[in-house]
Amino acid sequence: MSSTTHHNFKVSAADWNKTSSNYAANISKAPMSIPIFHLISLLDTHLPFSSATTILDVGCGPGNGTAAIISTFHDTLPPGSQILSTDFSEGMVDIVARTRRAKLEELSEESKEREIWEKVQPLVMDATDLSPLPDASVSHIIANFVFFMTESPEKALTEALRVLQPQGICACSSWARCQWMELLDLAAQRSFPGFGKPVHEMPVIAPQWTNAEGIATLLDNAGFRDVQTEYVEAPIVAQDPEGFAKFFLGSGNPAVTWITDVLSEEEIREVEKAFEEMIREVCERNEEGGYVLAGTAVLAAGKVLH
Repeated sequence: MSSTTHHNFKVSAADWNKTSSNYAANISKAPMSIPIFHLISLLDTHLPFSSATTILDVGCGPGNGTAAIISTFHDTLPPGSQILSTDFSEGMVDIVARTRRAKLEELSEESKEREIWEKVQPLVMDATDLSPLPDASVSHIIANFVFFMTESPEKALTEALRVLQPQGICACSSWARCQWMELLDLAAQRSFPGFGKPVHEMPVIAPQWTNAEGIATLLDNAGFRDVQTEYVEAPIVAQDPEGFAKFFLGSGNPAVTWITDVLSEEEIREVEKAFEEMIREVCERNEEGGYVLAGTAVLAAGKVLH
């Protein structure tokens, strides 16, 4: 029983609202957080944060990009700068707002870090429609694993270009490889025939977003210039494959709902077992005995020259 044709990976605000709390609780340990510091380094290299006016964290999720910028550059960000943390998921934006309130309570009033957190604005906004923002109003944009999941990546890039000031910089990321998704697909192929059900489509990233050349072309076609790309290794290390399989299938993440939405609880447990088996069979182990699920992110940064 073979899988049907794979479709491009896209998610809705409702998808992320459902999983926002789980996502926020685990994101700091997830591979999605690894490229963030590479992205902000790219931004600072192209246009130092010391010259920032408005920084846009588009598709901010629980705000890890915002937090990374503040923790790393709070001493150099200008007094008049601000950070707009935007996402189309109200659940994610609520998490950023709660984080902001917590930071304002825990940091001393003399702290420069607190001063920057005061200027964070959590806003519900779609990456493909930044109409509340004026043209040429933003100096820096960070978009960590965002554009390729939108309904129209082209619109998202066009909007990013529109709101950037002359010489403004946008840095974004996508996945070149996610071994955990490869193994999950194999686990589904192994399990679904026993349920008497066809294997549903696993969502995949559009090919041009999975390699440096493709993303560079997309940014160039959108009007960005001086595009720079790089690959960053971002693996998952599963010390407990059984626990990881249970967590991942139970996370509510849109990357797994193509399985969990069509199976019973008992059938999901069977896929978890098959996923665990695939991890143990295929993945290498590190010195601490953890199973390494390979992940490679592709990063790109481009400037507005007009």
